[in-house]
Amino acid sequence: MSRNLRDFTKTIYTMDGVVRRVADRDWDNQSPNDDWTAKQTLGHVIWGMKRIAAAINGEATPEEQAEEDVAGDRPVDSWDDVRENLLDALDHHGVLQKEIETPFGDMTVDEAIGKFIFDALTHAWDIAEATGVDAAIPDDLAEKALNVLMAFGDAVRGPGLFNDAVEVDDDAPVQDRFIAFGGRKPSSPLKMND
Repeated sequence: MSRNLRDFTKTIYTMDGVVRRVADRDWDNQSPNDDWTAKQTLGHVIWGMKRIAAAINGEATPEEQAEEDVAGDRPVDSWDDVRENLLDALDHHGVLQKEIETPFGDMTVDEAIGKFIFDALTHAWDIAEATGVDAAIPDDLAEKALNVLMAFGDAVRGPGLFNDAVEVDDDAPVQDRFIAFGGRKPSSPLKMND
């Protein structure tokens, strides 16, 4: 197993841990991304993972839909389906060396999953913030995702992408530095649901 596959798998299960702790009533809460609710944020992640699975399987890119429609009436079930489909697509000999088309150009599956951890981790944090759960992003993943974002630089900023970085102290926890570089204001104490 490659380092990227290990990190991507940990990323999927970090998101899984967030999704499973969201109360049904909280899916419509506004996320830190002004454009989306928690449910729409998950729909965005699900569509991205469907796109990766389709590229790995040599299938057409899934049709774009509204994020809320992608998440469906039962966001946890929609998440379960895409998680299992993507893990199944990755579970084949030689798949990591396969070249696929990505929004950042052609690259191997191994390279792609190594880069795309930043998106799922950012949105796991968004959903957690919106719903009052702990994102519990492991420091090693936050560090790697921060490095990926920093390597992309301004290519990830603009309409429909990330906002400008938020200033935090150099010695802030790595999750806070990662989230801040992605244009979000880190929060300190965990909000609790009523």
